[in-house]
Amino acid sequence: FDFAENRYQVIETFSHGMRQKVFVIGALLSDPDIWVLDEPLTGLDPQAAFDLKQMMKEHAQKGKTVLFSTHVLEVAEQVCDRIAILKKGHLIYCGSVEDLRKDHPDQSLESIYLSLAGRKEEVADASQGH
Repeated sequence: FDFAENRYQVIETFSHGMRQKVFVIGALLSDPDIWVLDEPLTGLDPQAAFDLKQMMKEHAQKGKTVLFSTHVLEVAEQVCDRIAILKKGHLIYCGSVEDLRKDHPDQSLESIYLSLAGRKEEVADASQGH
């Protein structure tokens, strides 16, 4: 993350995205083996979001663990080897994105989620253009 010009500013003056960068840097500064991040991309500009996703992938490629929450299913698909889908605190799927796709061919991740979450009527309506 590019902080050179902001390094002497008071954090209270930072935008939400800049504060998010500070929190992520603080969490990862000691290079822990396991990263646990809650909605880490929220508020980040596109370049910072791309950079963080790359960092997450590289960390996992080193054999380390990245556990993060997201409401953006496409991000999970881009970054994750395995995903867990929760509904009201209950685990409704745990496995690879590849297996999830095999079990639900020709469906968007949004449609797959709605099916798993018991909202099949919304999936049917969406596919029919309602």
